Amino acid sequence: MQTPEEYEITERVNALVKGLKKRRGYTKKDISQKLGIGLSTFNDYLNGVSSFKLGTLIKFAALCKLTLPDILDDTLEAKKLYSEDLADRANAGKNTLDFLALAFFLPAILSVKYMLITTCLSFITLIFLSGKNINNRYLSGLMLVHFCVELLILYPIKLVVFPHVNGFEGNTIAFGIQFILFVLLIYFVRFRIVISLRMTKAKDPKVLQLNCIDAPLIVLLFGYAVLNLGAFIENLIRNLEHLGIEEDYARQFWKLTYIYDNFEAFNLILTFMTVIVLYIGIKIQKRQDRQSVMFQSQKSI
Repeated sequence: MQTPEEYEITERVNALVKGLKKRRGYTKKDISQKLGIGLSTFNDYLNGVSSFKLGTLIKFAALCKLTLPDILDDTLEAKKLYSEDLADRANAGKNTLDFLALAFFLPAILSVKYMLITTCLSFITLIFLSGKNINNRYLSGLMLVHFCVELLILYPIKLVVFPHVNGFEGNTIAFGIQFILFVLLIYFVRFRIVISLRMTKAKDPKVLQLNCIDAPLIVLLFGYAVLNLGAFIENLIRNLEHLGIEEDYARQFWKLTYIYDNFEAFNLILTFMTVIVLYIGIKIQKRQDRQSVMFQSQKSI
């Protein structure tokens, strides 16, 4: 049996094993083979039945591209490799970006699911605030449809597909789908007038009005697309061994996780800015409508 101190180290090793599974796609069998021990022996270590040998811990640290003191002292370098996925950030609020995200959307910081629900409620509110203005309703409604589709696509995939694939494949699917969805969203915003004319059968001349937030909204959507494309590319670079590259060479890129670690924070900031831009557009449009009514009244007098 392990001592309390040894069990504490075992808990850290278990967290690192889960991290290797998420980030590298390694199974326990793969790790045990790389450590030169049997799977049953490795399971005994992880379950606290027997104690890790010093040589095994050193090999495991090297596999994680860490030093033995990193595991023994639970340093920040070790914590960065602990298991985490897109739906459950274990270290939320531990850096500046996460703090900003916490200030913007407190319920959303808990998980991507809550972020999407909060975002959907925000866009529903914006649709009601848009009133009869078809352009603002179109933009807010389009954002609502996008996030609902994202929710409906990603979570069934997460429940059905993710348990049967490794972390590399799961992240590739998630980031790839989100990138495609944002590219489609950019298209629908960019050609808003043409689409609106077809939807209204060219019977409503108001759809031809330019909206002051079209340009900044497209810029924000490009930001979403670039964020997901960057995460997709970073995921490929971080998992080169899955693409046929020698592991000794690929290992140097394992710690390339900046976008991955801060993905939710960046996403939350962009979402907050999108809601603000849409709200500003609604306020400006309402003021312009009031001014137009006043001008027509003065003109009639």
